Amino acid sequence: MASEATPISPARFAEALKELPASSLALKVLELRNSIAHLDYSNAELKPYAEGRASAVDSAAAPDQPDQDCVDAIRENELVIERMQERIALIKAEVEGRGLSWVEFQGKPDDEEMKEEPAAPPAPTNGVNGHASTTAESRQHPAWSDGTFTTGTIRGGLSDDELRQQLEARMREMEGDDDEGGMHL
Repeated sequence: MASEATPISPARFAEALKELPASSLALKVLELRNSIAHLDYSNAELKPYAEGRASAVDSAAAPDQPDQDCVDAIRENELVIERMQERIALIKAEVEGRGLSWVEFQGKPDDEEMKEEPAAPPAPTNGVNGHASTTAESRQHPAWSDGTFTTGTIRGGLSDDELRQQLEARMREMEGDDDEGGMHL
């Protein structure tokens, strides 16, 4: 269970950051923000059950009874989010300690945006055979559209086209090298 796992201490995390290049620090910030967004989304999905406004289809509990498992899951997620935000603060201190600009690592104009309350999940709509359902579009968390989840290339890395071209060239080279008819990993 996740609550039994012991995370790395803040002091050890901060010490490990000293060995990482700036590009790895930037990726770690993106990873942490992505995880936070997923946990926020999960909490928003669990909230109606934790508050007793909804109950699972196969649950014997009345809809007005809070689901203790959901309450506990939200509490645990909030502790993990807090720990991740502390790690982002440690990365910020490391970045600024190196004389680099934190603005390039933020991805968002203001860290306060990370503390916003997650959007509530949409109300169910009529679905098939009288069962409630939601469309994929209406279930989409704001993190997918507000820039929290980002894709792109790492500075100094290859673009998608450059990577594709190099892989294709390497595959063409390997076609004649393989006498056994298999792929070597």
